[in-house]
Amino acid sequence: MPAVLVVESAPGRAKDLCDLLTAAGHTARTAGVADAPAAIRTHSPEVVLTDLSADGLDLVKAVRKRHPSIPVLVVAEPGEEERAVDALRAGAANYVSRRTLPHDLLPMLNELMVVFHSQVKRAVFLKRMTGVEYRFELENDPDLIGGVVSQVELVMEQMGLFDDADRMRVGVGIHEAVVNAMVHGNLEVGSDLKAGDWAAYHRAIGERAKQPPYRDRRVTVVVRAERKRELALCVRDQGPGFDPTRLPDPTDADALARGSGRGMLLIRTFFDEVRHNPTGNEITLVKRQHQ
Repeated sequence: MPAVLVVESAPGRAKDLCDLLTAAGHTARTAGVADAPAAIRTHSPEVVLTDLSADGLDLVKAVRKRHPSIPVLVVAEPGEEERAVDALRAGAANYVSRRTLPHDLLPMLNELMVVFHSQVKRAVFLKRMTGVEYRFELENDPDLIGGVVSQVELVMEQMGLFDDADRMRVGVGIHEAVVNAMVHGNLEVGSDLKAGDWAAYHRAIGERAKQPPYRDRRVTVVVRAERKRELALCVRDQGPGFDPTRLPDPTDADALARGSGRGMLLIRTFFDEVRHNPTGNEITLVKRQHQ
């Protein structure tokens, strides 16, 4: 049974809730809103149960910020439905109406504990996962790229790789690499069109995406991660490729002025190692965890 910290503005209600919880086998303590942060640090409850008094919403926000693994269950008085929604948006896990509290509280606590223990077990399992590999095959649809970036961000978090800023930079680099593979590789639309007419550039992308053989080509993305060591990505298209030795320097002043090669500039800046295969239709990106 979970240990519950009851934070109620009315002492009599706090005692009633503790009696209800202890009768069901829970360990329950009470604290005022002002004392709740110290009580959480001292007693490490598994659940915080609080009403929506004047400071109740602030407590929800504080627990969400400082103890994100502790779920907060709020008690809403009749007519406080909007404040309950605000509490959910601020980080509360659920709310129970004061009117139905004697009937709903215990089942709701049990539901929270099922989710909580599932997350704990998952965290323990993930700590024992030393490496992972994902493989994606994408149509030439830019809307699919966000899903790949989100998955890679999750992998980096699970593998303990990088801080938030570097994870964002990796995401930007992946987006650029996949866009290049789709547009320049599979659809064979050159970036030189950008300098002339952006509308023509996007029109060419839309037309090629519907025409064979361009529409039938796919982009393969392989993601490999080793815990606290490195992230490696391989992006391969099915286009004709190019000569990587003739790839212009993206830091060249003329290239910067034209805006072309911006994607490669970002990729080379954000990753420790960048290399192409000889035919130019595959790029490998490596970022290492620096101590």
